[in-house]
Amino acid sequence: MSRALPDGLHLGRRDRGLIPVIAAVAAIASLALGGWNAARSLSREWRTGAGQQVTIEIPDFTGEAHRKAERLVKVLGADPGVDSISILSEDDLRTVLRPWLGTMQARLSDLPEILTMTRRPGHPRTNLPAVLDTLAPGAIVEENATWGARLSLLGESLQACAWLAVMLAGIATAGVTTLSVRVTLIARRRTIEILHGLGAADSLIARRIAWRSASLGLAGGAIGMVLGYAALAILHRLVLPFLDHQGGEHALWPSGIAEWISALLSIPASLIQSLLGVPVLVALLSFVVAQGTVRLWLRRLP
Repeated sequence: MSRALPDGLHLGRRDRGLIPVIAAVAAIASLALGGWNAARSLSREWRTGAGQQVTIEIPDFTGEAHRKAERLVKVLGADPGVDSISILSEDDLRTVLRPWLGTMQARLSDLPEILTMTRRPGHPRTNLPAVLDTLAPGAIVEENATWGARLSLLGESLQACAWLAVMLAGIATAGVTTLSVRVTLIARRRTIEILHGLGAADSLIARRIAWRSASLGLAGGAIGMVLGYAALAILHRLVLPFLDHQGGEHALWPSGIAEWISALLSIPASLIQSLLGVPVLVALLSFVVAQGTVRLWLRRLP
């Protein structure tokens, strides 16, 4: 018959040093999740956005470049595989050239015609070389899709590296939890032997130590998640000026409560949900590892 396990183990006296270690590992896992989320978002944006962009340049050697460009707009605009196509205005073209040519770009004449085209995902791809050979011979095409395979592979590799970092963080958590539990068992060996001899079941002793490890894992995971969340908020704040839908410059460090709240809330909801799961997963892993370690150790008792 099992007996109630008294609080004779005094588990809270020596293992609190585990919290900073787990917090550091959880912070690393949080940053890895942020990297995975960013890589996934960039891959998705490339597949549905930039990867569908095509730039066509028509040199103006004979003065007919504009007429050819207008014909291309009519023909390609009616193609079901083309989502949109437009001619870049001369003012916009000179604005693009200004960083490289400075004031010299204002004196240039016979500028080429530049067309920007967006393919429609999920539709048959237009045979662009055949169309250009007919309507605009000598046109130069720059198609982002030619780099699509390599960039997709890069995005998948970055995501795999992020998951590898999360897995390594989990292994590190399991390792430090095992070490902490073993130290506790060695330090409380005599007490555990007495309790075991008085009829305390292995499951009762293991559960008592496992719950203590889970609470430490939850505390350390929560601290690490908060640290990682704050770091990701700062990084996301620095990235905002590079996004098309965000404007303005931001200081490196938020000034005031309002800016801090804005920075913390600007993180994507999917990433916030992933981060909230970090403390729970750390606590669950600590509980399972501690259970297994204690049960294995108790089986070896005489």
